[in-house]
Amino acid sequence: MMPLEITVESEEEAAPGGEQESRFYTCHVCGDNWLSVKETDMTGDCKITFVHQMGIEPALKRIAHMQTQVILKEDTVNEWAYFMGEDEVDAEAWQEKLTDRRKVLKSICCN
Repeated sequence: MMPLEITVESEEEAAPGGEQESRFYTCHVCGDNWLSVKETDMTGDCKITFVHQMGIEPALKRIAHMQTQVILKEDTVNEWAYFMGEDEVDAEAWQEKLTDRRKVLKSICCN
């Protein structure tokens, strides 16, 4: 997995008084790509959104709501929210869709 820096063109997208940091990741094993956007508001609350998208299928999003800006770990996340497109789904359905996506991508890379 290799993180690449992404430059955000519009500072208006960040919360007022907050900061925004974006990174793009690529897995060299399965070929998956995803964008992470970390947003921090003035109170120190932090939200990290991970977006996976392939072709015309709905984007897979996972959002971590945190009250700290430390490294993302399971014990620092207050709540996870999972989405397929704009629809919120449970974690198991989201993980199953991500696993299927990565199987397809890996088969494309191997052929």
